[in-house]
Amino acid sequence: IYLCTPFSREAANYLNDIDIKAFKIGSGECNNYPLVEHICKFKKPMIVSTGMNNINSIAKTVNIMEKYKIKYALLHCANLYPTPSNLLRLNSILQLKKKFKNAVIGLSDHSENNFSAYAALGMGCSIIEKHFVDNKKKIKGPDVSSSMDLNDLKELIKASENIFEAL
Repeated sequence: IYLCTPFSREAANYLNDIDIKAFKIGSGECNNYPLVEHICKFKKPMIVSTGMNNINSIAKTVNIMEKYKIKYALLHCANLYPTPSNLLRLNSILQLKKKFKNAVIGLSDHSENNFSAYAALGMGCSIIEKHFVDNKKKIKGPDVSSSMDLNDLKELIKASENIFEAL
């Protein structure tokens, strides 16, 4: 399923016009309540990254989505590329699960490997978002070090299947 993050009403309208099935809200837009409300009017599921936000600002976004009866997921996120393990704050996943009982919970992972994703799956996350590049050695950019390649993706898929089975 194609997803895209709109940063304006115009972009959201365009995505709705091309019949996008769900919206992704980036961390920087999680507390852009007018945009969140505008997107909710399309009545499509939303995946919201929560980096740079606190429980109170996330709750305002959740209240808007629930007012419109939108199916939604919240992704714990640390907005540092790459995020070192000591700054991942994975226990925040448990806070999200406890506070937002109607939400599907996930992790937007900017770490350099899959270990935090494995831990998040074990904590009950249902969505793992990670940036993807086809070749880490040939591509340059600020998020390449926190991106996965095809081998990392294969490992994550296999591990997630095993973790869900084990749980």
